[in-house]
Amino acid sequence: MEKLVIICHVNLFLKLSEKYGEVFSIKLGPTTAVVLTGYEAVRDALVNNADEFGERAHIPIFEVVSKGHGIIFGHGESWKQMRRFALTTLRDFGMGKKTIEDKIIEESDFLVKIIAAYQGQPFNPTVQLNSAVANIICSIVFGDRFDYKDEMFVSLVKRVNENIQLLGSPVVHLYNAFPLLRFLPGRHNKVLTNTEQTMNFLKGFFKENRHKLDGSDLRSFIDVFMIRQQKESDNPNSYFHEDNLMFTTSNLFAAGMETTSTTLRWGMLLMMKYPEIQRKVHEEIIRVIGSERYPRVEDRKDMPYTDAVIHEIQRFGDIVPLGITHETTADVNFRGYFIPKGTHVIPLLSSVLYDKTQWEKPNEFNPSHFLNAEGKFVKRDAFMPFSAGRRICAGETLAKMELFLFFTTLIQKFKFQVPPNVSELELESGVGFTSFPKYQTVCALFSTGAELEYKLRPLLLPVSIPGCRFGLKNPGVINFVDAITLVLLGALTIILLLYFNSGLKNPGVVNFPPGPPSLPVIGNLHMLDLKKLNKSLMKNEGQQSLRSRARPSRQNGITFGHGESWKQMRRFALTTLRDFGMGKKTIEDKIIEESDFLVKMIEAYKGQPFNPTIQLNSAVANIICSIVFGDRFDYDDEKFVSLVKRVNENIQLVGSPVVHLYNAFPLLRFLPGRHNKVFTNTEQTMNFLKGFFKENRQKLDDNDLRSFIDVFMIRQQKESVNHNSYFHEDNLLTSTNNLFAAGMETTSTTLRWGMLLMMKYPEIQKKVHEEIMRVIGSERHPRVEDRKDLPYTDAVIHEIQRFGDIVPLGITHETTVDVNFRGHFIPKGTHVIPLLSSVLYDKTQWEKPNEFNPSHFLNAEGKFVKRDAFMPFSAGRRMCAGETLAKMELFLFFTTLIQKFKFHVPPNVSELELESGVGFTAFPKYQTVCAVRR
Repeated sequence: MEKLVIICHVNLFLKLSEKYGEVFSIKLGPTTAVVLTGYEAVRDALVNNADEFGERAHIPIFEVVSKGHGIIFGHGESWKQMRRFALTTLRDFGMGKKTIEDKIIEESDFLVKIIAAYQGQPFNPTVQLNSAVANIICSIVFGDRFDYKDEMFVSLVKRVNENIQLLGSPVVHLYNAFPLLRFLPGRHNKVLTNTEQTMNFLKGFFKENRHKLDGSDLRSFIDVFMIRQQKESDNPNSYFHEDNLMFTTSNLFAAGMETTSTTLRWGMLLMMKYPEIQRKVHEEIIRVIGSERYPRVEDRKDMPYTDAVIHEIQRFGDIVPLGITHETTADVNFRGYFIPKGTHVIPLLSSVLYDKTQWEKPNEFNPSHFLNAEGKFVKRDAFMPFSAGRRICAGETLAKMELFLFFTTLIQKFKFQVPPNVSELELESGVGFTSFPKYQTVCALFSTGAELEYKLRPLLLPVSIPGCRFGLKNPGVINFVDAITLVLLGALTIILLLYFNSGLKNPGVVNFPPGPPSLPVIGNLHMLDLKKLNKSLMKNEGQQSLRSRARPSRQNGITFGHGESWKQMRRFALTTLRDFGMGKKTIEDKIIEESDFLVKMIEAYKGQPFNPTIQLNSAVANIICSIVFGDRFDYDDEKFVSLVKRVNENIQLVGSPVVHLYNAFPLLRFLPGRHNKVFTNTEQTMNFLKGFFKENRQKLDDNDLRSFIDVFMIRQQKESVNHNSYFHEDNLLTSTNNLFAAGMETTSTTLRWGMLLMMKYPEIQKKVHEEIMRVIGSERHPRVEDRKDLPYTDAVIHEIQRFGDIVPLGITHETTVDVNFRGHFIPKGTHVIPLLSSVLYDKTQWEKPNEFNPSHFLNAEGKFVKRDAFMPFSAGRRMCAGETLAKMELFLFFTTLIQKFKFHVPPNVSELELESGVGFTAFPKYQTVCAVRR
């Protein structure tokens, strides 16, 4: 039998089965797996040989995530007890009974109202369907439903969704084949991070639940488990321990939400694709139920066509195509082959649901698969979307009830149709642990005859629909096997180079700055902590330059521009910013006005813990917006909030290990990774700006220039005949983006550090507040002219900037000519990293560099003193263009915040740590504050 080092893929397995038969083996890295294809082989293994094929495979990512606990990925006796307990408890709380049916009907009412709010406009129903389905299992597991806007609930749903997609990604398959890759950056780490956050949420919930646990009033699965846990607390071998509670709860939530909601999404898509089938389902619903009362489970027997359509959606949707890998519990002779104990077994459910010997038209969506000649519903043996045998889905009964009630309610109330801009709807599936529809946008119109019982309210706003390209469902073998093989060969090459060349000296230019030996291809990347690159570089101070193979890219704009283009853009930007008030009273008044909005926003939290990131981002961003766009934005403006979030996300992503690797090896661009998210975010921002520019040009008035963009466009018009002009669309786009991002990020991050440090050192906060009260009082706003009378406050702001160390690496420079520098020869075109962190923490310049000490900026008489080594804005030609504006913003926002609020640590935090997060800028990892109005 053929042995290949490949990534699991359904179409490949189906191809191999044509050559090797229904049972064949395959090599997934060092692990040999047996693949079962077709109804007969899969059923024979899982049902007829249930004991031998009944163990769950030990798959690296799931072993790390769940450690063998829970229901889905549990093992041995622990799994048996957890599954038995879960099934019993789920039934006790109404699974398959009228109790849970009523909850589904109630939840479907919430779902209908949410969808109705879109008023027939295109929208993506993923989150709504996830939330509705999740609330059913939540009512059992947690004892209650959640509001669709509950932040913790939405985050929980999104993390589960993201993990489901990530678990099917090539990088995670690679990790499962080669677990030693765990130390490398990749999506497998995001799976682990998401899981950890979910576990922390559950731990918090369990802690609260234990305080109010009442043995005589058990309201949830968790309650029942905890009581059992208490009863077995004296048994050290009990399986009712915290880990099983944690992972069983997590398994029930994820499995109880994902497959059912994904099936409903396929249902919507298929009803849009085949409107005549949707019409027949609706006619049957109206004939049997009518348009007013809700469907009930007892209606199913009278609705054979609807029942057949739901079953065909499950078959055609093929939600878990690979099944979940099993493992043999003993040596077994199966269909003429010997399979040793501990062998991984992949029951290819896709091959069952599309088995040509079992289905008349397997590749077509055909409800007749479940109807006889008289139009009555018929069961099919090869219908196995829930798998079969000992590991069959524990929630099958609940899922069937949910699918029937949610689907019939949706078709009863709405007509689903293709958005107007879509000419041909294709049925391509996305890559994940489950198979979800890649096209996700629907239009839902109230069906003719359905009474509009719902008052439409703006629970959610319609979202914009990006353009998409679609392909066919179940295409031929996707040709990424060769690419992945090349990646593996590349990884092997690097490992061999590391092994055989660990002592290799770094060839270089004579008298190049000295340092550690570098390796072929990767240079010194193996020495660096890519999450804290500045600290790695400081450790190597005094050694030879650290090498990677990065190459400069030619870009437009101010921040990353080059040559004459950069000179003209920077000069133009500085002149225009000054003309619009930078450093003058005009902009000071705007900052004071914006600080009022910020104070009101923070007041609304009434001293409760909150994350101020978005509020501070928005306030600071509005200052540069008033110059660049000519106006401020409301904090609730969706486009503005999205713009701010994208900039925030990119700032973090650009400093991530994966992006550092991409910068060292640009050929990695074709691989999945965070660098692609940077490109996506940037493209979305560019599209937003293009739309703004288009509108702006229509009302552009040379006699009334209200913004940086207006001035640029007029200059652009004047130089339109000059083909060598730098005032072109790309420079407008990129310069605008640069000003917005730089004008928001560093100042708002510094203010976040300010809040954190004031909470950490309340005595310093107290002295700042006392000085503000003495000089300004509590009523009038601080003004720039007050700075000279507030030396301690000024020193604290400067020390926040120094200690916060916002841009630790600076921004990499490049030599323009060959240069002899401090006894060393540096060739033209060499990358130069001005390590600002080493300046702001220079032991020769600062008395106590590793401490937060405002005295660094005060003399013996308590007067403010400037320090030459204070370089948070860098220095020289590439010094931050907005330094003057940033200094004014920091002073006015910070003094206003301390004047109006006392910042303190949330009650549940015993020790406040000052750890920074990984990003292009260094932001505070701890982000929650309490702000009490003074």
